[in-house]
Formats: sequence, structure tokens, C-alpha cells
Amino acid sequence: MFLYPKGSSSGAIAIPQASHAWLGWQVAQHWGNRRFARPAPRAEVMAAVMLHDVGWTEFDLDPGIDDRGRPVTFDRMPVAEHLEIWRSSVQRAAAFSRYAGLMVAHHFVRLVENKTSDLLERGDTVSGRAAEAFRAEMDRLQEGWRESLVQDPRYAPFLDGEGWRINTGLLAACDRLSVYLCAALGSPFTLSGRTAQGGAEEIRATNVGGERWRVQPWPLEGDRLKLQVEGRLLGATRFGSREEARHALARAPSVRLNFVLVRPSAG
Repeated sequence: MFLYPKGSSSGAIAIPQASHAWLGWQVAQHWGNRRFARPAPRAEVMAAVMLHDVGWTEFDLDPGIDDRGRPVTFDRMPVAEHLEIWRSSVQRAAAFSRYAGLMVAHHFVRLVENKTSDLLERGDTVSGRAAEAFRAEMDRLQEGWRESLVQDPRYAPFLDGEGWRINTGLLAACDRLSVYLCAALGSPFTLSGRTAQGGAEEIRATNVGGERWRVQPWPLEGDRLKLQVEGRLLGATRFGSREEARHALARAPSVRLNFVLVRPSAG
């Protein structure tokens, strides 16, 4: 869950991880042009982007509260619980497609590397060991899926090399862009895209007023892309109990946030 600030009021928009993933999928659907590479096999890559956070569905209905009474968000929760949700996301994605599951497992391995380093630097060896064990588990899953998928001509060309880097890079880029928008983390921010000629290129997103974001160099089709994400409008973000927070989320009205990505030449 993300808590998107609602102007100058004390409330916020609670955005579930599933809607965050949907926003990333909207970007992925239009990714690629003469400069930036398009993914393949397309259906499986789109599934990985849409499903990479599917394990959060139950949590976001009842996230609990922290010691300040705020709903628990994805970046402020116990490590063991976070890893279990990632594990569930991989398993559920793989139920749709082994290749999608492989991509999601790889995505979380990349994320857990940073988490492990941070935990060990803080002296949290218990959580650090749990993160290391999670990574080893994901590595084993990936190895098994690769052995199976390499026999299939649909997938064999995209299990390593540039094809694999294009696909996994797209998931990382769309996830990062969506996180920054849903969490209102500020402007500018950068992400990386694979070029049509091979190699990575930095992409910079800058807010140019309200819902509009200038993206340069432009990695998408067309000149602009309108995105939407749905959440629940909370009148307050502090609660006296978990039950109170759960009921507030259930009763809160649904709202839609819009963002527009624009090519620099589009004004």
C-alpha cells in the first residue's frame, strides 16, 4: 500500500499494490520505439508487470497500523512479512505463466540484494539472514524454470542475453516509475531503459506542473500517455486500532488519480 498525500489536508489516498502494478502495466503496454527496445514474448512480459505485486492483495485490505497509528505501507513493515508477500507474488505469477514467474522472481532478487545490505549494515542479522535465504530460494526457483523453459522455442531466446535484459529491465523501469508516482517521492527521478541498439540509457522524469511529467529521452509510443491509478480516499491517516483502520479503508470512497507523461517536444 501507498499513502499518496492529499493536498494540504491531513488525509491521503490509500493506493493498493495491485493498482500500482496496473499503473506500471499501462506504461509497459506502450513501451518501445525506434530508440528503445520492445519486449518479447509480449504477453508474458505484460503479465509479469501486472502480476508482480499480486501477493499483496489480502494485506492491502487489512494492513494494520504502526506505532504512530498510521496504516502500514510496503516500506514500513517487518522484513519476514514482506518476504512472505514477495514469495506469494512469485508463486501466483507463476500460476499464470512460468516465464512471468521467472521474471518476478528475478525482480525480487534484485530488490532483496539492496535490502540485505541495508539490514546487515544496521546490525539486523536475523532479518539479513532471512533475506539471504529468500534470495537462495528464488535462485533455485529460477534455475528450475530455466531448465524447463529452455526446451521451449517460445522462451529459449529470452532466457539470457539482450532479450532477457530488455524484459527484466522493462519490469524494473515500470515498477520504479509507478513507485515514484504512487508514493509522491518527488521530482526529478531517473530510471533505465534498454535501447534498440543494445545497452542501457538513463531516462529522466520531471514534474512540469500538476499531473504532467516530462520524460526524456522518450521511451514510449506516441507523444503523451495518460495514466490512472485507483485508491481509497481517507479523511485521516492515524487510527486508534487496527480494526478502526480496516473499517475506514472499507468505507472510504474510491477515487482515481491521473498522471500524464509527455514527450519533451510535445510541450
